Amino acid sequence: MLLRDKLNEFELDWAQAAVRSGQIPLKQIRNKKILIVGPEGSFEAAIGWSFAAWNDECRAGVRAVQCSPDAQNPGREPGQRAGDSPATDIFSKSVRSFTEESFPPAAADYIILTGLCCREARCSAEESVGLLRAFRKTVQAVTDMDCGRILLLSDGRVYGRLGHGFAASEYEAGKTDPCAPGYEEQYLLQAMEGIFVSTAREKGRNFNILRTGLIYGPCLSLMEHPAVQLAARTARGEETVITLAQDKNSYICIHDVLTAIQFVLTVCPPNKILNVSGYHSDVTAGELAMLLYNNFPEQCRITLTSGRPERARQEMPDADAGNCPDAAEKDACAAAEENERFCVQLNTQLIRHYGFAPQISMEDGLIILVKSLENMGEVFIFDNTYLGKLEKVQKILLAYLLEIDRICKKHNIKYFLAGGTLLGAIRHHGFIPWDDDADVMMLREDYDRFLEVARDELPENIFLQLPHTEKGNYNPFTKLRIDNTMFATEFTGHFLWMHNGIFFDILAHDRTGRHKWSQKLHLMATMLMRSIVFNKWGDTDIAGGGGHPVICKIVDRVKYLVPMRFALWAQNRLLEFYKNRETGYLYDGMGRNLSRGAFPEKWLDEAVYVDFEGYKFPVPKEYDKYLTYLYGDYMQMIPVSLRRTSHSIVLMDLGEYADFS
Repeated sequence: MLLRDKLNEFELDWAQAAVRSGQIPLKQIRNKKILIVGPEGSFEAAIGWSFAAWNDECRAGVRAVQCSPDAQNPGREPGQRAGDSPATDIFSKSVRSFTEESFPPAAADYIILTGLCCREARCSAEESVGLLRAFRKTVQAVTDMDCGRILLLSDGRVYGRLGHGFAASEYEAGKTDPCAPGYEEQYLLQAMEGIFVSTAREKGRNFNILRTGLIYGPCLSLMEHPAVQLAARTARGEETVITLAQDKNSYICIHDVLTAIQFVLTVCPPNKILNVSGYHSDVTAGELAMLLYNNFPEQCRITLTSGRPERARQEMPDADAGNCPDAAEKDACAAAEENERFCVQLNTQLIRHYGFAPQISMEDGLIILVKSLENMGEVFIFDNTYLGKLEKVQKILLAYLLEIDRICKKHNIKYFLAGGTLLGAIRHHGFIPWDDDADVMMLREDYDRFLEVARDELPENIFLQLPHTEKGNYNPFTKLRIDNTMFATEFTGHFLWMHNGIFFDILAHDRTGRHKWSQKLHLMATMLMRSIVFNKWGDTDIAGGGGHPVICKIVDRVKYLVPMRFALWAQNRLLEFYKNRETGYLYDGMGRNLSRGAFPEKWLDEAVYVDFEGYKFPVPKEYDKYLTYLYGDYMQMIPVSLRRTSHSIVLMDLGEYADFS
């Protein structure tokens, strides 16, 4: 069962967040059984799918089920002996499995109680008492189970009203005012936490409480708060009024909530209470409005008021049938009440001290939420990438492609679109929407012929960047760069004496051995020599090593003893070691796919032409086999939240090409 067959791309994005975060130790997740206790809601489903994602990625053997306590069979009463009634009877109904294999609730390794975390909790006194009674019985039941850890989810409303600029730590309390808005929510959350902690301690169970900021995210149905309300109105293009306030709320995207849940269960010590919020996600209502307006200026119709509802009459646009001054004043009053209700700013130093790092900023989270609500049927992309210059960069890269195509046709040189450019041609009929570079590939003999004619054929404003054309450059492949522009990556930004203009990569595929053992030796030698050149050049350590960590560690120690001139010669000698030998196999010794190993030369025997940004360019006739070799299931796009550009550009100046077409 693959999650992508069950979830849409926004759901799949947050379901996989914990797995790809690199913060969860697999050994603490493998073969674990997770019981999620709460109503059959989207939040519980999100937690379940986030654990199921481990099976897709790592075949981890995780089993996750969700149970809703059976109100008709609420388990034993407090004081009743444990042997009188099976505690797990409370879960006799509504068992939902998120994985192929299920399990009886009593066999759980980890139990998660979702409680009232980011759910509406405004209810009457009688309803509150009934809710607490039911919760107590649920806690009695789960603490009767012999599990490794029990986690209760709560949120920042438990702190009550906080002073301006005060971020509450785990054992601090805000002001408790029975007459203030939201007091009943604070009371309920505090009471539930008290019941949970006292019962878990009485039974000697390991427990944690995770208090979140205000949760938001695509495809969720949780409590409405300013971020959710403003995002929904922006998606619909509706006018709304926001009352300015100094107080900040801590928000957190569902991606980081799901990661934090697994992090607490597997990394943090037991019997701790922890706060968690998002990355750059402590904001006021006014800051929320500005983030939305900056990213959706054509549809974000927000009026900011100073907090006096009567001013809304003067600040709103001309009234119409659906938005008269009375409605504006009503909206302003409602906004003021919401600001009074939500005043939750969390100090999250403790969970970060244990190593947790949220990944989704407030801005990115809002963009994802609004676009999921719009449901336009378009491929998701962050429109604010590269200060709005990504489209211009792609136009420049397209011009590069057309120029290379002209030269190659003139001199009968065979070439193909490569890497992400090839993938974009097949999957998008153009650039991958978030891609910021372009590549072509050639066989070695065609590559050498291209270099012979390139200097005479290329326009004067294009610099042919190779180790022998520019001192200090040690890239093994050719880069074409535009004069009087700047496009420096985090790496090349350290070498500003080199040409750092907007670039285009041209790579050669070289032959490798005919047999597995010769291919393995050749690829390993190439990898080590390339590592010596690159890390000596950048004055960095050779990290990792894959299956050969000891060898890489030794090479890292001796790399400074190898003269760069010799290392460069040895690297080039290795790349062309099988030149003019009919081995039947190629490898990407120049590029980023060296670790993929060898592939049959016949895949690049013949070219076919496909549409790319309205033009025809050559791709391998066996592109399906080649792309599968590179990317696996290449038609599956990367997660929504990662659709930023592929290079970490730190210095960018398009110069006279800022208006290029």
